Amino acid sequence: MKNSLKNKLIIVLCLLLVISLGTVCGASYWSASNLLADSLDKEAELSASNLSIRIDGFFQEKIEIVRAVGGLMSADNNVEYDLKLIQAAQKKNPEFETFFFSHDLTGKKVINFKGEVTDISDRPHIKEASKGEGKVVVSEPVVSKRTGNNIVTLVVPVMKDNRQYGYIGSTIPIDDIQEKVSQETFGQSGYAFLVSKTGTFIYHPTSEYILKESILNMGILELQTAFEDIKKGNHGIAQYRYKNTERFASYAPTNLNWGVYITAPVAELHAPVDQLSARLMVISLIVLAIGVVLVYFLAVRMVKPIERLNHAVNVVAQGNLKETVTVDGRDEIAVLSRDFNQTVSHLKNLIEDVSLSSDQVQRFSQEVSEGIKQATENINQIGLSIAQISEGAEAQATSSQDVALSMNDMAAGIVKIAETSAHVSEAAQIATEQAEQGTAVVEQAVRQMGSIGEGTSKATVAIEQLNNRSKEIEGILDTISQLTSQINLLALNASIEAARAGEHGRGFAVVAGEVKKLANQSEESASKIAMLIGEIQQDTRHAVEVMTEGNQNAQQGMQLVEEVREIFGHILESSRNVAAHILEVSAASEQMSAGSEQVSASVDEMHNIAKHASLDAQTVARATEEQLQAIQEIDQSVERLNAVAEELQQGIRRFTV
Repeated sequence: MKNSLKNKLIIVLCLLLVISLGTVCGASYWSASNLLADSLDKEAELSASNLSIRIDGFFQEKIEIVRAVGGLMSADNNVEYDLKLIQAAQKKNPEFETFFFSHDLTGKKVINFKGEVTDISDRPHIKEASKGEGKVVVSEPVVSKRTGNNIVTLVVPVMKDNRQYGYIGSTIPIDDIQEKVSQETFGQSGYAFLVSKTGTFIYHPTSEYILKESILNMGILELQTAFEDIKKGNHGIAQYRYKNTERFASYAPTNLNWGVYITAPVAELHAPVDQLSARLMVISLIVLAIGVVLVYFLAVRMVKPIERLNHAVNVVAQGNLKETVTVDGRDEIAVLSRDFNQTVSHLKNLIEDVSLSSDQVQRFSQEVSEGIKQATENINQIGLSIAQISEGAEAQATSSQDVALSMNDMAAGIVKIAETSAHVSEAAQIATEQAEQGTAVVEQAVRQMGSIGEGTSKATVAIEQLNNRSKEIEGILDTISQLTSQINLLALNASIEAARAGEHGRGFAVVAGEVKKLANQSEESASKIAMLIGEIQQDTRHAVEVMTEGNQNAQQGMQLVEEVREIFGHILESSRNVAAHILEVSAASEQMSAGSEQVSASVDEMHNIAKHASLDAQTVARATEEQLQAIQEIDQSVERLNAVAEELQQGIRRFTV
């Protein structure tokens, strides 16, 4: 069986074994890889540093020899002495290719070991030495034109009174340096290479690179970064790709700012770890095979008691309760077997008890079925009675609802009457107030008309007096006219007398003429005044007539106003009576409204009671129906119980006790 317990145990235990072995192998590989990487880093850095130290030692030895020769040079710049000195030094130190010196810093009078004076001021290392800074200068490696060797030039300052006044130099073949670098190995196929401070290869296994190719032109970013780090005086580790191979490199600077590189393929360096991984894999497979065999036998031993117990369970499931399991040992499976035997024993007792109980259930269910039939008949009778009660309550509720609607309409009408009465009462109150205001206005008008009548009478008297004064003025004007006539006669007589007097009466004639003019003017003025007085008398008579008519009209107006005052008095009294009656009507309508509300509330309450009675009757009817339904369900349950008891009896018969 695919899903058997034995297979599951084997699968689970094998998975645990595989996971454990995989974890151990992975941890071992990771730890070994890290240890190897640390070891390789340290070993490579140490190799690069040692090679750098050896190179520095080589050059330091040569520099000290040249410095010692420079210390023996003459203090008075004796060329012959210094020439013999460098010739002797070259014979004693054949590893040097040549010696030269200069008693100034221009580089234009450099004397070689042959005594030849040459100008080498254009060479970079001479320019550097000519600065007079008192430091040793090492040139870039070049190919000697004289010997064809790869050489460098050492330039050592010559000092006097702590001041550089010249220098001594020597060319040294670097074959020994290249040999040292070529002999340096790392791993099986690893090698070292050396670059100058400008990046030119001083040594490389590829001979075409030496003094011809620069590390900066290789197009390898990691090596270029390492070279920049070397120029800063740092050492470190780099990994790069060269000719389709991943390579590991360690680098270190020299005192000349040259760069020492030691490199090897990454795969070659990691070969021990890969071998360890293969060994771990083989060991894991062997351990896994042994573990699988042990797991299989362990699973078989564990599953056998379970299979025996499973067989016994199947026998009991078929109804044979006589089956038991043989118990061996004290483990959990043995405890389970003993519990199974006890369970089967208890099940036998239970079956016997259930058989007896099922017989009793059949008898009791028959009795309950008969009682249910009797209860069903009684409930049906109750349901009919409740239905009649519900119909009567519904009819009463409907009637009370109609009465309530009528009372509500009547109450609404009474409320409307009360509202209208209130509005009319307010209008009557306003009319009464306006009638009182009208009466006050009429009384004021009566007083005004009286004042007008009095004023008219006074005006009539004044006009009559004015007429009398006009008549008096008319008499005075007649007198003035008579006087002017007499004055004219006197003036005429005076003129005649003046004419008679001749020259003596001329002045008097002039006065008489003037008097006549004044008399004529007075007569004209009197005539005009008489005319005006006549017009005034005519206007006065017209005014007297008008005032008389106005006085009569004022008397008539006073009578009319008096009649209006009496009418307003009647209106005021009627308005007050109407307002009082309207107040009585409003109070009565409010009482009717309150009474109708009480009646409406009573009818509503009666309607609610009838409605609740109808609802209660319906609720009782529903409860009766539900009870009837429940009894029917109980009846059905009893029938099912009988069927179950019968099935239980049939099931019990299947067991062998």
